[in-house]
Amino acid sequence: MLRAIKYELRPNATQRSLINRTCGCCRFVYNSALAFAKENRVSNYALVKRLPGLKSEFGWLKEVPSQALQQAVIDLGKAFKNKFKGHNDWPVFHKKGRRDSYRIPVGCEIDYTHYKVKLAKLGWVKFYKDKPIDQAKIHSYTVSRSSTGRYYISLLYEAPDRLPLANGKAVGIDVGVKEFAVCSDGVVFENQKHYQRQMRRLRVLQRKMARRYDKGRDIYDAEGRKIGENGPQSRNWYKAKAAVAKCHEKIRNQRNDYLNKVSSLIASQYSIVCVEDLNVKGMVKNRHLSKAISDCGWTAFKTMLKYKCDTLVEVDRFFASSQKCHSCGYKNVRVKNLSVRDWVCPECGTHHDRDENAAQNILREGLSRYSISASVEALG
Repeated sequence: MLRAIKYELRPNATQRSLINRTCGCCRFVYNSALAFAKENRVSNYALVKRLPGLKSEFGWLKEVPSQALQQAVIDLGKAFKNKFKGHNDWPVFHKKGRRDSYRIPVGCEIDYTHYKVKLAKLGWVKFYKDKPIDQAKIHSYTVSRSSTGRYYISLLYEAPDRLPLANGKAVGIDVGVKEFAVCSDGVVFENQKHYQRQMRRLRVLQRKMARRYDKGRDIYDAEGRKIGENGPQSRNWYKAKAAVAKCHEKIRNQRNDYLNKVSSLIASQYSIVCVEDLNVKGMVKNRHLSKAISDCGWTAFKTMLKYKCDTLVEVDRFFASSQKCHSCGYKNVRVKNLSVRDWVCPECGTHHDRDENAAQNILREGLSRYSISASVEALG
């Protein structure tokens, strides 16, 4: 099976300059091909075929790896295919500073003794010490640059299939805002609220950035008439912008670290994991809860469980997991109110914790769906 691993690079000044230029050239080729495709409606083959003409017209495109430019056009073709299949929206033009990266679909040489990797046009580039991959065939690699000026390489390599856990254990998980995740066996993972913890510092940094000399902010006289625009941003504005980006990067790294630890712990203990298929995009439209929901990272958590667990069963989002009593099945509509954290079933008298009861209902419904799908597969 194919797996990926990411290292942080330590390029020198010359290598950083070439990486930046390669990202810029790939962005230029992608945007040029997208504009040409919108006007002429041509095939992916025709877009790749016009690359030599672009190189002749713009000589600086020859300074970067040619395979990276070809891959940028191929990625555009895949974006169009996904749109026609109904998976994504129309591809949009790439903007400088947002997800700057390039991919080369060939392997590379790695020296774990001195922790360096040999890349096209760059030569040997040092990277920070991390987990090695032993005798793995590398299919491709992606070099990227973050908004804070850090450089990374992601290696796609072929690894042996992971042995299933196959211990027969199953668990239902109910995610929430008060507690990040509550398991059907009573295990609770707290919501660490990484964004909320850094909110005060982020507010200070954003105010500093707002006070800096900013391009694009119109100047008006005392009577409210526009008299012109400011000049280019000052150095202090760029410094403030970098500080804000660094704070956001810290929040993202803390959240991803916590999600990886929780998902790995669950995957190492249970063979079958049942979760609820939540409509997160619709839930964040609630302006009272949108910030708290976004801070949890439920979608990323479910994605991690998908590739780490033996079996992940998704329960329908319309299943009333919080309202049903897991003992007798009575449906209590009053529990729709999020302020009700515990309740007593009027039918059987069982006392329920809201989240733990939902997790047990999710487990029961997930196992039912799993057994039905297994029976269907057995019948062929």
